Amino acid sequence: MPTHCADPLSLEFVETPSPIGTLLFAATSRGLVRIAFESDDLEAMKALTEAQLRKAAHASVQAPAFEPHEVLSAAKDQILDFLDGNRRTFSFPLDRSLSQGFRRAVHEAIEQIGFGERQSYKWVAERAGNPKAVRAVGTACGTNPLPIVVPCHRVIKSNGSLGGFSGGIEKKRFLLALEEGGAPRA
Repeated sequence: MPTHCADPLSLEFVETPSPIGTLLFAATSRGLVRIAFESDDLEAMKALTEAQLRKAAHASVQAPAFEPHEVLSAAKDQILDFLDGNRRTFSFPLDRSLSQGFRRAVHEAIEQIGFGERQSYKWVAERAGNPKAVRAVGTACGTNPLPIVVPCHRVIKSNGSLGGFSGGIEKKRFLLALEEGGAPRA
C-alpha cells in the first residue's frame, strides 16, 4: 500500500518484491522519481528522496500532471514485466527533479543505450559533453535515482569488465543476462 508524504510534493512510495529483491518506487505528480534496491536502507531512501525533492522544488517548477498512485502502479507493473523478460521499454512518466547538471546529461546519454547493448563510461562521457569526465560518469551512475529505467547497468568499463552498479554487481549481471536473453518487445 502506498504511503503518503508531504502534500505539496504529492510524493508516494510503494515497496514490492521482484526477481532482484525488494524494490522501492517513489512517484510525484510529475512521474516516477526514484527506484531503490533492498540493499539500500529503504526508510532512509524515503527521507532522502523527500529532502532532495524539497530542495529541487525551489529550482524547478512544473505543473502537476499525474496522480502519483497511478504512476506507481504503471511503473511497478512495467518494471516487473521487464524483470520477467516480457518488456523492453517503459511508457510511464518520469520526474527528473533528482538529476541536475552534468549528472542529468549523463542520465540522458545513458537512455540512448538500447536494450541489450553495452557502452563504456567513456562513450557516455563523450555523449554527455565532457569526454574527460569518465570518473564523473561513474559517480552519476552510482547516484542514478532511476536505475533500470535509466539503464546504468548497460554502462561498462572500456576493457569490457562490468564496473559497478548502485544495486550491486549481482543485480547488474542479472539485468545484462536478462537483456542478452532477448526478452520480447512490449
